[in-house]
Amino acid sequence: MSAIDFRARFCPILFVAFFLGTCCAQSPGGLEQPNAGKYVGAEVCQGCHDDAYKTFAASAHLETLKRQKPSEQGCEGCHGPGADHAEAGDPDKIRRFPAASPQEIQAACTVCHEANLGAAHTKARLTCLTCHSAHHYTQTKAILLAPETQLCRRCHKF
Repeated sequence: MSAIDFRARFCPILFVAFFLGTCCAQSPGGLEQPNAGKYVGAEVCQGCHDDAYKTFAASAHLETLKRQKPSEQGCEGCHGPGADHAEAGDPDKIRRFPAASPQEIQAACTVCHEANLGAAHTKARLTCLTCHSAHHYTQTKAILLAPETQLCRRCHKF
């Protein structure tokens, strides 16, 4: 069975199993959390996006799986609730960053991180993702796209 056939058969089954387990999630006070049933967990994401999950799991972002709020855990901590995306397989049903505005990127990152890029970097429309990536990093510790001096030299001459 090819990887595509496997994903086409396996992903919907995995999605349903996790969706049924989370669809009635409630807060300790008994009130349903907004989007509580829309979070499916990183295991569902991994079922179709194994390469992306492996790079995520090798980074410090793996620690997000220990967070209490589903909106701050794993893949969905950055990409938002995954139920609609997993069910439809539609990339437009999940938060994607290539077309996101600098404000949207900053808002996603600052859920967990304090970030102040400074006025000059903000004016230049740089974002956290100008230098960092959870999936395409070369420097594991700070998930940098390249060594720090190479990144800075893109704009600064020293």
